[in-house]
Amino acid sequence: MLRIVPLVAGCLLWTAAASTASKINDRDGLRYIWIPPGVYAMGCSQGDQHCFDWEPAPHAVKIDPGFWIGETEVTQAAYQRVTGTNPSRYRGLDLPVDQVNWNNASAYCKTVGMRLPTEAEWEYAARAGVPASRYGLLDSIAWYDGNSRDQTHKSGTKLPNAFGLYDMLGNVWEWVEDSYERSGKKQRILRGGSFFNPSRDVRVSNRLWALPDTAHRDMGFRCAGY
Repeated sequence: MLRIVPLVAGCLLWTAAASTASKINDRDGLRYIWIPPGVYAMGCSQGDQHCFDWEPAPHAVKIDPGFWIGETEVTQAAYQRVTGTNPSRYRGLDLPVDQVNWNNASAYCKTVGMRLPTEAEWEYAARAGVPASRYGLLDSIAWYDGNSRDQTHKSGTKLPNAFGLYDMLGNVWEWVEDSYERSGKKQRILRGGSFFNPSRDVRVSNRLWALPDTAHRDMGFRCAGY
């Protein structure tokens, strides 16, 4: 259950301590991390001068209950194991699957007993208790246009956030469950930026949107669930 609550003056984020709980999903072979419930400030980070007008003003959101989310983006090995196909432009079993549209990402997650994360869950998991626009130094945590050589990279090779999640920023954009509110629910939202994007785009509050049948070389996903 997601609930929006008022921001408290001078306080921009509250969250439970990081959990060390994890499990392997025997359907896709990927590790999932337990994200504990908590409250955080979703939207443009305080002091962030790079926010776009499609990023909401900070507002407190309560995440309750907690949820599981992929430790990494879905890899090509996992996607091929589950679907028998691999649509990726950049081939490598340990690379994130790319060129996956929202419809196929959602179907994959359902097949492995999960779902796509909500936009609020995704940002909460990405921030991992950090109110800043990124959870670490950009080059240490993300593949983006400044270091990627215009291609995806092996999942989990950059530093994780405090929840132990890799590539929440960069590598590939990640589909989430939500529709883009300005599109009459016709378009779906992606988060996190990609190897193709400049540094301004690779922030926890930034958003992208596309029709659910859109598939590009910089679009992937990770699954979540209760």
